[in-house]
Order: sequence, then C-alpha cells, then structure tokens
Amino acid sequence: MKNLNKLAAAVALTLAAGSASAAWTNGNTLGAPSSVAFQIDDNSTKQTFVLDLAVGHTGLNYASFQNGTEGVAAGLSWDLGALGGSLFSGFASHTANLKWSVVSSYQGDFDTGTNIDKNPSGTYGSLFNDPANAQWGVQTTVHNPATDLTQQGFDSIQTGADSTGAVGAWFGKLNAPSGANGAAVANLAPISGVSFYNTWLGNLGALGGNHSFTGATTADYYWVTNGELSGLDNTFTKLGTFTLSANNILSYQGVSEVPVPAAVWLFGSALLGMLGFTRRGAKVVAA
Repeated sequence: MKNLNKLAAAVALTLAAGSASAAWTNGNTLGAPSSVAFQIDDNSTKQTFVLDLAVGHTGLNYASFQNGTEGVAAGLSWDLGALGGSLFSGFASHTANLKWSVVSSYQGDFDTGTNIDKNPSGTYGSLFNDPANAQWGVQTTVHNPATDLTQQGFDSIQTGADSTGAVGAWFGKLNAPSGANGAAVANLAPISGVSFYNTWLGNLGALGGNHSFTGATTADYYWVTNGELSGLDNTFTKLGTFTLSANNILSYQGVSEVPVPAAVWLFGSALLGMLGFTRRGAKVVAA
C-alpha cells in the first residue's frame, strides 16, 4: 500500500510539473518568439482572464503560427472553463459582454538582421518562400487590416512589439508581481476600477485601430511584418481565425493555403492577355 501511495504521489507531482509553465515570453530576445496571449476583459466585473495558448498545446508560440503553419488541418481548441478552473469562474455568465483578443510578437534583430528578410530586390516574395528569414513582427486579431493596421513603415511594428510598446508592455506586466506573476493562466483584478486588459492592451499603439472582439464570434488572425525595414507598405498575412463559442470554447483554424504574391497573378493575367483570352461578365467573389 505504501508503494502505491508513493506511486500516486509521484504521478501527481509529474502531472503538476507537466501543467506548470515558465514565465511569459515577451519576444524581445532573438531566438525566443513570444508566448501567444489570449485575454478576456469582463465588462461587467472588470476582471481580466489571460491564457498562454501553449497550455494544452505544449511549445506553441509566435513562431508556431508564422506564415500559416499552425492549425491548418485539424485546427486547435481550448476549453477555457476547464483550463481556467476557478480562475475562469464568473466569466461564463457574461459571455455576451466579454471583450477579447489574441496577440503575440517577436522583435527584429536590427543589428545583424538574422531574423529579418533583407531582400535587395525590394519584393516580398521571400516572406512566403522563406519565413525563417522573416520571423519578426506582431500577430494579432483584427477586424479589417486596411483600417486597423498601419500600412507603412517597419517603425510602427517595432513600436508595437518592443518592451516599451503595447505588446511588450502587456507581456512585461504579465511577468510582474502586480500582474499574473508569470502564471500561464491567471485572473487579474481591475486597477483603480479599470480592467487590466484596458489598462495595458486597449489597442496596439502605432499598429492602429480596434483589435478586440465582443462575445461569441470569429476573429481573423494576421501576421504583420516588414521584411524590407523601410517606409514601404508593411506585409499583412492572414494566418487563420480564432473563434470564441457561447460555451467558452476557443478554437483556431489555420488558412488552407499560403497567399500567392500579387506578382504571380499579374504574370498570369499578362500571359492570358497575350494568348488572346478574354473573360466577359466576370464576378468578384470573396475568398
């Protein structure tokens, strides 16, 4: 019986160790892409619930989603009630009022350029062909990239991603004693009557507009980067969609195909034109 008790204790310790998580990674260190943070603001109680999406999916971070490489086939899911336990209690009754978003970041190595794509031709094709050389940037839920993301300049992404920017400050506070104290799952109290979420992630600073969604709905998840480190247009790649259900299941579905650079379509159109093909009455259909 004593041996059985020892075995049970060992199993319990192993499970506890397996569920533990290191502190949130803010993405400011080369080779260490940030954690992926899901967070909910309860407009009723002003509480903030945060979850490192690596919980239940070991090793998942910013790089996991990059360029549409995660959740393409079967997708991913998280049962917020089960993962959060007592920390999530109270949120379920306010689903319609929950404001939520998903963010992550990875600061560029501007000294050596080892995680930045410096393409001398000025094109963005290698962002799709060799994502390992274009790791830096921000990933975020967004309503409309045309209005909610700054269109030009790597400096806007840098401001959002670094330790003094919106995403960096958010992860920094999650590591602080006044925040989640490094816990992978946490329930954070309001600060002077304002939710922790609104205090530290009301928006993503220079990246632009509204990145939050309300209630049970689906949100597009975009990767924002600038491989040329210039004032030229930033590159926005849709990685997939996050969905929060009415029963508090969070799910993610990656895109089925990597977007084809516009130059390919232009070449195809020119080729058809030279061959004398025409299309009449064609309709534009949303993808």
